[in-house]
Amino acid sequence: MHPLHVVCSLGHIATTDELFRRGASARHIRAALQAGQISRATRGVYVCQHADAEQRQAAALHSQIACVSAVHRFGVWCGLDTALHLMRPADARGGAGARLRVDAHGHDLHFHGAAPRFGRPGTSWLVDPVEAVWQAIHCLDEENAIACLESAQHLKFITPTQMHRLCVLAPARLHPGIREMEDTADSGVETLTRRRLRHHGFTVVAQGQVGASAGSIREDLVVEDCVALEIDGRQWHGAAKLGSDYDRDLMVEGLGRRALRLSYRQVMFDWQTTLATIERTVADALRLRNRRRGRRISGQNEPWW
Repeated sequence: MHPLHVVCSLGHIATTDELFRRGASARHIRAALQAGQISRATRGVYVCQHADAEQRQAAALHSQIACVSAVHRFGVWCGLDTALHLMRPADARGGAGARLRVDAHGHDLHFHGAAPRFGRPGTSWLVDPVEAVWQAIHCLDEENAIACLESAQHLKFITPTQMHRLCVLAPARLHPGIREMEDTADSGVETLTRRRLRHHGFTVVAQGQVGASAGSIREDLVVEDCVALEIDGRQWHGAAKLGSDYDRDLMVEGLGRRALRLSYRQVMFDWQTTLATIERTVADALRLRNRRRGRRISGQNEPWW
């Protein structure tokens, strides 16, 4: 195979050994280098033009992208950790690289132990999925570790058997949260919101149904059976999606429940204000519901509002 095709097929990074095993010769590699089709990241490691900055950094340090950096590449929740996590073999060349704590651009580097816990090597530049999740739940705090596990489960990033094994072997600090896990959240932000509200004392139903079956709407979370929460992810939805979100919120209000839409920023960076707003909204909704029930019991007509 042509060296460029091999490098691209392996995720845009390949070692000399990987190229040789797939039929590329030393002459082919030299020709591809001279033509600019591939470049040498470091001795014995080659990248194509599609390799991103993290891949190039890992290749230059003879390391694999690991932990939260690995799961993040597949959309699995990894909290707010922005460091580049790498796993570096004990026999890697250039031992000074393991002493680095920031790269040339000032980005934080975090190195993990060389031996995979589950004995699965992954690729030359990326650790195996189950190893990545195992590392991540050790690096992350409790709530983000549980959100990572739920996200990996929801996205089918690892198999149910692998998930079970991870949960059994997980640190003791995570066991209470593991017992609370659900396969209902579409995002890590949703997991965090659900768990925070339940720990605050609220009754929260995930993917709760609003309205009768004929015209029902499923909401991310329903709090105390009276307030529906929709949790938006990090990305902005765009004008078309935002319009449909407004329509959805209006329908939920019309079906008799208050509706709140929470953004990534409100959950991750302004939680106390967000929680206070949810508490007030729930309290008002419960008072209104109890007042209406009292009127029905006393035989009074329900006002149009």
